[in-house]
Amino acid sequence: MYSKKNSRVKRVLLAFTSAAFVVTLAGCGTQTSGAAPSGSTVVATYNGGTVTASQLDKQVKIEELTNPKLSITNAIKTQIVQQYVLYFRLLAQKEKQAGVSVPQSQVAQQLLAAKQYWIQSQYGGSASAFDSKMQQLNLTDADLAEFIKAGLLLDKYAGTLVKTVPLSEQQQYYNQNLEQFTTVTVRHILVKSLPLAQKIATELRNGGSWDKLAKEYSIDPGSKNDGGLYQNQSPANWVPSFAKHAMTQPIGVIGDPFKSRFGYHVMEVISRKTEPFSQVQASILQQLTTQQEQKLLPPLLTELQSKANIKVNL
Repeated sequence: MYSKKNSRVKRVLLAFTSAAFVVTLAGCGTQTSGAAPSGSTVVATYNGGTVTASQLDKQVKIEELTNPKLSITNAIKTQIVQQYVLYFRLLAQKEKQAGVSVPQSQVAQQLLAAKQYWIQSQYGGSASAFDSKMQQLNLTDADLAEFIKAGLLLDKYAGTLVKTVPLSEQQQYYNQNLEQFTTVTVRHILVKSLPLAQKIATELRNGGSWDKLAKEYSIDPGSKNDGGLYQNQSPANWVPSFAKHAMTQPIGVIGDPFKSRFGYHVMEVISRKTEPFSQVQASILQQLTTQQEQKLLPPLLTELQSKANIKVNL
C-alpha cells in the first residue's frame, strides 16, 4: 500500500527547520553582551522592526519544548531570531498581501496532531511528560497555536508560488516509480554462493518444500523460519536488485538465482498488485507540488534575509 512520506503534520513542522535554517549565520550580524536581557530589551533589529527579549524567549521555549535534546546556545538563539523575523514578520507581510489565511478550526486540528507528533517523537509517547515540560516552560496552547498557524500560513503561501503540475508529469512520475505504488508477496532463499542457489532452485522446481529448504539453507533471519515469505511488501523498501526481480519476475515461477549485496537469492513471486494511477494521483500531485515548494522557498528566504539586514545583540 502506498503511503505518503510527507504528511501534513510533518510538512508544517518541518517548514521552519528545513527552510528557515537554510539561511546561514554569515548573513546575520551577531554581538554577544554576556548579560541576560530584560523582557523589553531589543535583541535584534531589521529593516522595518525590532525583536524584544520577551518575544525571543517565547520562541526559545517553544524550541526547547519541541526539541528537548537541543542545547540552546547563543548561536541557536541567533537562528531562532532569524526564523522569527523571517516567518512571523517578513513572510507574514507577504502572506497578508497574497490574501492567505487559515481558519482557526484548522489551526486547532493541526495543533492536536502536532502535539501527538511531538509526544511520540520527543517524549517517548508520554503525554504527561510533554504537559509537564509545557508547564515548566510556562507555555500555553495559545503559544503553540501561534507557532502552528505560522507553519500553516507558510504551507498555504508556498502553494501560491508553485506552477500547476501537468497531468503528463504526474503520469510520468507514476510510470517511473511503480515500486512506490505496488505491493508484492514473495518467497526467497538467501545463500552465499551461486552453486548452492542453483541447487536450491532446482530442488524447488522439482517440488521441494520452501519451508524445509529455507530453514535449512537461508541466511536471511527475517524470513528463513517462514518459508522465505515476505507478504504484501513494498518493493521500494528493498535493495535494487531484489526489488527489480520482485517487480518483473513472472508470478508463480521459480526464477533463476540473482545477486544482491547480501548474497544470492532464489525467488518466487506469489502475487503483485499495483494501485491504479487514479487512486494515487492526489498523493503524487502533493509530492510533486511539495518538491516545487522545497526548491522555491530557500531562495525566497535568502532574498528576504539579505534585504532585511538582521542585526542580533544577545
